[in-house]
Amino acid sequence: MGRGAAFADIDGDLDLDVVITTNGGHASIYRNDSTSGNRALRLRLRGVTSNRDGIGARVRVFAGRDRFSRTVKTGSSYLSQSELPLTFGLGAATKADRVVVEWPSGKTDEITNLPAGKAYVVVEGKGVTP
Repeated sequence: MGRGAAFADIDGDLDLDVVITTNGGHASIYRNDSTSGNRALRLRLRGVTSNRDGIGARVRVFAGRDRFSRTVKTGSSYLSQSELPLTFGLGAATKADRVVVEWPSGKTDEITNLPAGKAYVVVEGKGVTP
């Protein structure tokens, strides 16, 4: 019987893998090894005025005609915690035209022309940092 699930990029290939726990049994790891050629974008948030992990921040990604929205949050399933970085599947898009981060402090960062297929750190008030 499944008990909890957590999602993370365990193998660092920019797609989400899943760990599922069972009641009285072992945990199982399911790696996502997609060969579709689709691209993704990963964002780790670092708050300055807001909390350090950016919990509560809302991120909107615009890629061509597609729009995506995610919120950095804690807790995802029973006795489980998914990773805090956000992953956005962009399909065939080679970049995010615009990324908007609305921080819990009320500040907003906007980044344009962010290439797909990479992981980035967004620092509150500074945008993308190396």
